[in-house]
Amino acid sequence: MSRLHFPRAWWLSAILYITAFCYLLFQGGKTSLMLFAILNVLGIYLMLGRWSGIGGVQGIRLAETGEGKSTFLTAGMRLQVKLRMQIPGFWPLPYIIVREKLVRSTGGEAQLYEMSFVPDYRRRGEVHFETAPLRRGRYHFQKTDCSTRDIFGLFEHRGSFAEPLHIQVLPRTVALRDWRLFRRSQRGVFQHTFTSLWARETTQIDGVREYIHGDRLSRIHWNATAKTGHWKSKEFEREALPRVVFVLDRNASSYATTEQFELAISVAASLLELTIAKGMPIGFVSSGQASYWYGEGRSHVSRDEVLQHLVDVEADGTEPMSEILCQVAERYEQGIHIVMIGSSTDNQLVVAMNNLESKRMVPSVIHIADKHLSAEETLKLRNWQIMCQSKQWEFCSVSQLDKLPQALGVVTG
Repeated sequence: MSRLHFPRAWWLSAILYITAFCYLLFQGGKTSLMLFAILNVLGIYLMLGRWSGIGGVQGIRLAETGEGKSTFLTAGMRLQVKLRMQIPGFWPLPYIIVREKLVRSTGGEAQLYEMSFVPDYRRRGEVHFETAPLRRGRYHFQKTDCSTRDIFGLFEHRGSFAEPLHIQVLPRTVALRDWRLFRRSQRGVFQHTFTSLWARETTQIDGVREYIHGDRLSRIHWNATAKTGHWKSKEFEREALPRVVFVLDRNASSYATTEQFELAISVAASLLELTIAKGMPIGFVSSGQASYWYGEGRSHVSRDEVLQHLVDVEADGTEPMSEILCQVAERYEQGIHIVMIGSSTDNQLVVAMNNLESKRMVPSVIHIADKHLSAEETLKLRNWQIMCQSKQWEFCSVSQLDKLPQALGVVTG
């Protein structure tokens, strides 16, 4: 509904009207009559402004990704937004001020935008604006506020309309073609510890088996079928697949800046995309105020559920990485590869990694480094790298997402 924004204007108008009335009553004459008539006309105009139609304003919001109630972006991108509005009624409106508020669901951050337009003869209008670069997370637009004033600027009348638009900003990723870890997984402990649950068929024929209803035509072994007179199918060799479980450090004390934690999220998302693209089974551990254990008990893990988690996750944990790894050793099967993503370099972490190795789990570290390391921190990181190499643990340090492929020993796609 329309509402008056400046109550003082009412007092000023009332004082002027009473003054003009008293002037006409006690002074008389044409001048006082003309002044009183003008004030009455202006008063009628101001009063009719309450029925300007702004209180019933209607509108739609269009994003650059097209119509719909939701849209997806990548962190750092901007969103182009278009608003189309229709004001009912007939009373003339000099201009319309539009205010938009974009709110981030986690963190309570908000962005305010203010535009204006002059309605056309059909009382319609359109405004465009572009958001600031958006952080990873979920966003939504609140009610759109529209307001107008009379030609004297005395009274403001308002209306609003709701047009929901939910925005999901996914973590930034970098394209990867390969990973040194995958080449290592083709030999050593992985060849002997993985069961057929984590296996895929190769193109190498291993023999002939009975036809099973639903087998594709390309799988039928025609020579064996012709010799035996019964349908036969090709049996292919199965290649054991190493399972990779990512462990994300969400301990707030592990990260000096917000950008450092965002880098950890982007690294995790990039490696997750690569691992799934290679058709390898995964697991994902994220422990903070709420803990998530994807793939526990050899359950299937989908790409979407982990990425949706990475959209919302924050560095809100207090549990050290070493304690989380102890739980990983108990919850997951032997023979998997544990990839730790975080900034921790304490001695307790070494003990936990040795415990993983004793349970035939293969640990590796992707260290998220600060861009501005002191000489002492650089030396400590170097010692960590030497220690990991001495134990044949994969180790790499990343301070920028664009340098992740080089740190992993691969090139971008």
